[in-house]
Amino acid sequence: MSDGATGARGSERIALNRAYAVISPDQITIKPARMGLVGPAIQALLTLAAVWAMATYINSLPLWLLMVLLTFVIVSGPIAVLGLVYNILGSAFLMERKKGTCRWQQGFLGLGLGTRELVPFPRIGSIEVTGNFEEELGSGDLQDVVHWQVWLVKDNGRTLPIASISAARPLAEVGLERANTLAEALAEMSGSRAVPGVIPEWALLLDEDDDDEDDPEGEGDR
Repeated sequence: MSDGATGARGSERIALNRAYAVISPDQITIKPARMGLVGPAIQALLTLAAVWAMATYINSLPLWLLMVLLTFVIVSGPIAVLGLVYNILGSAFLMERKKGTCRWQQGFLGLGLGTRELVPFPRIGSIEVTGNFEEELGSGDLQDVVHWQVWLVKDNGRTLPIASISAARPLAEVGLERANTLAEALAEMSGSRAVPGVIPEWALLLDEDDDDEDDPEGEGDR
């Protein structure tokens, strides 16, 4: 099971890096996380404060300061609105069963509405999950944080990123489960092949050894 929540209509949510996936019977959408609203909301409040200051103290503020405030409002206002709209209504990726396509949407300034890349289902070779579980740091130690990436592989071999999930190494298996769940849902909807990520066998053996150390002989039967 994933870390998502299943609603009354059968939709499921999966937490991703700075985003979340919504899986429903007819479409799969990846939307920006709600925490992304914080920046644009603060920017909008600052813009409103600048407008209020200009309207209230227009007769007492020096001309240069009024020009600075006006410039800030002209630049910051539209960007704040775009950010709010994108984080509320926009999406980064959309797969639709009825249309038989998956689309990568434009980002912040595009409101997540315009199509940046479109791939029809027949062009999808597979949906694959990869990770850096076995990559080492310069010191030779393993990475403390494991990153899992969900890719769409086209029939010509080109790869397109769909989503990513990061997890602390002890929780790498939980992150991988979420990534595989998303990949399997995408593959099922598009009629393509899912290639799930796997935890190396040596890591699973280490986990079993740790469990044995935590449960000395005889204590587990008490």
